Order: sequence, then C-alpha cells, then structure tokens
Amino acid sequence: MNFTHWNKLMHLAALGGIFLLAANVQGAHADTLAITSLAPGVQAPTGITTYYENFDTVTPSSGTLTTHFNGSSVTGTYTGNFAILPANAFGGANGTNFISTSGTHSSYTLSLSQSVNYFGLWFSALDAGNNINFYDGKNLVFAFAPSNFVGLVGSCSTTANPYCGNPNNGLDTAEQFAYLNFYDPTGTFNKIVFDQDTSSGQFESDNQAVATLLSPPGGLGIGTTPEPASLFLLGTGLLGFAGAFRRKLIGKFIE
Repeated sequence: MNFTHWNKLMHLAALGGIFLLAANVQGAHADTLAITSLAPGVQAPTGITTYYENFDTVTPSSGTLTTHFNGSSVTGTYTGNFAILPANAFGGANGTNFISTSGTHSSYTLSLSQSVNYFGLWFSALDAGNNINFYDGKNLVFAFAPSNFVGLVGSCSTTANPYCGNPNNGLDTAEQFAYLNFYDPTGTFNKIVFDQDTSSGQFESDNQAVATLLSPPGGLGIGTTPEPASLFLLGTGLLGFAGAFRRKLIGKFIE
C-alpha cells in the first residue's frame, strides 16, 4: 500500500465523519450556527435587516410583551422575568431603553410566530451568567455561552480591546459589548431563551432582530460555534471511520 492511496482513504474517512456528524446532529435536533460580531460600536443590524425591536416605545403588560419587530410579519412574545430599563452603564443601545433579565437566577423567553434562521442582538455587559438557548419547538437547537462570546471578540482582562466598555458612555470597561448575529445555515428556530444562571449580574441586550436570510450576514470574526455534543460527534465520527478504514487496510495486508 503506498502513501498516496492511504491519504485518499483518510480523506474519505474524514468526509464520512462529517456526514455522520450531520446525520446525528439532525437526529438530536442540534445545529451549528454561524456567528458574526459587527464592528465595535455598532449597535444595530445595519445592512442585515430593519426588523428589530429597540424597546423604546413598548410597555409590558402583566409580564408579557408583544412585538412585530418594526413591521415584520413575525410576531414575538416575551414572557418570564424581564424588565425594560432606561440606558445605564450596562445597556441601552444609542442611549435609550433596553431589555434585561430581572431577579436572581432569572430568565425570559422570546417565542416567535414563525420559524426564522437569523437572530441578532446588541449583547451588552457580558458576564459569566449570560446564556442564550435556541429552540425549534421543544428541541434545543443551539446553546451560546459567555465563553463563546469571549472567543469571538476577545478578553477585557489583559489588552486594550475596542469591544470592551459601553460605547455610549465609556463605562463598564471590564465587560464586552458587541452586536452579534446568529445564522442557522441548515435549519430554523422559533424560540429563544435568555438565561442569567448566576446569582450576580443580569443579562442586558437591545435591538433584537429576526429574519429569514438567504445567505449569512456580514460582519467580523465569522465562525462556527457548535454545541459540545456536536464536537463530540465530529471527533467520534472521524475516529470511527478512520478505524474502520485502518482495519480494512490491515485485513487487506494480511490477505
């Protein structure tokens, strides 16, 4: 067996592992979303969509808030522990109102009347408890953790970072502020849960946008952040196929 033949087989094994990943992820209702961060200081989905809620003129009613995202055919309903607050050090795109979790270990849910493949938000004042979970019905599609945010825009602890600090007032320089785009190239979602899973801090955001896009949104640092389960499937898929090819080759050698 020459090395050229071996390399071709390993290439096929890799392709097989990726196919296994796609099949298993679909069965588990988990997708790999492409994530984009817009330029530092950008606080709205400029050039991507005009359909976003800025929370400047809305009034919650008995813990429920309904929005049409500035004219979209999609209706969004917010429920749970949230509050609409005036701009402060931690939130408020362009110095106006924003939405935040309210209370200790709190969360709120955005339920959509139609499935979409894009969601954007000005994610402000990142802290260790901020998590976003995307669902298709009851099935978890994708989970985004604070560490994923840091991986996109960088840390605030060691070097000057243009994403650190509120661009509207220069405050809270130890936390990240960025407009993030979430795009699902293979599926859709219709529910988003904003979760503050620690006893300190809140989950602040603004200009939440929805759309069904035909191509990925633009931005900086575009990449993919698969769920840990997806990474595991990719690894085991590649190893499994590589092992199968190796056994086949060894058997052929023995023959």
